[in-house]
Amino acid sequence: MTAFTADSLPTTARPLGRRISTIMLLQLTNPMTLIGWPLMILGFIYVLNLAIYSLISTATEGATAVGVNGGVGFIWVYTLVMAVQSVNQTFPLALGFGATRRDYLLGTGALFTLLSAGYAALIATLAMAERAVDYWGIGLRFFDSSPDFSWFELFLGTFLLLLLFASVGGATAAVYVRWKASGMYVFWAGLVVLLVAVGFLLTWTESWGAVGEFFATAGVLGTLAWSLVISAIAASAAYLILRKATPTNT
Repeated sequence: MTAFTADSLPTTARPLGRRISTIMLLQLTNPMTLIGWPLMILGFIYVLNLAIYSLISTATEGATAVGVNGGVGFIWVYTLVMAVQSVNQTFPLALGFGATRRDYLLGTGALFTLLSAGYAALIATLAMAERAVDYWGIGLRFFDSSPDFSWFELFLGTFLLLLLFASVGGATAAVYVRWKASGMYVFWAGLVVLLVAVGFLLTWTESWGAVGEFFATAGVLGTLAWSLVISAIAASAAYLILRKATPTNT
């Protein structure tokens, strides 16, 4: 485990790249949380599904399942959880050692962007491997969300989803860091009210058909590209919230 001291964390006198990389190293002090455990759990889920599908295929005399398994979605949820935990645990520590809020957000954002890219590349590669073995002959499409997508399309779609979950997780953690439980109550209540209001507005204006047509026209990757707007808003919100937070109120 890497030891951090006040001298090892960024100050404005050091180059920006070094300050960002130091924050990234701080986040990776326990690599099992960000890399080890998610890969191990994902592997366990895959092996468990492989066993279940094999039993189903045997019981049905070789019949194969149809459709996407969906188990790989675990990594999206875990990415959100990782972002929440990372901000909650390291923000007070980084500021206590003299890091600026801007450097902290840049370093944390850079780390989760790289993690998202790494996980997306791994999932896209494993999807290609599934195709190569004809989904093990039992129809187990665990990593391959769309057999019509190329490696790059699978990578891009997965990367955008992971980036979205990481950004939302960071913004959620920022709310808790600054306002604690009361902030979370207001945040979730406000989110529910917003979603209900949007649903009501779409129903009242009879716009659900137009929304469905928009997504159908945009396609999967086109729709996911719009998630960058939400990711950018969430990241900006995290910065605006954390710029007023201090180690004493975390």
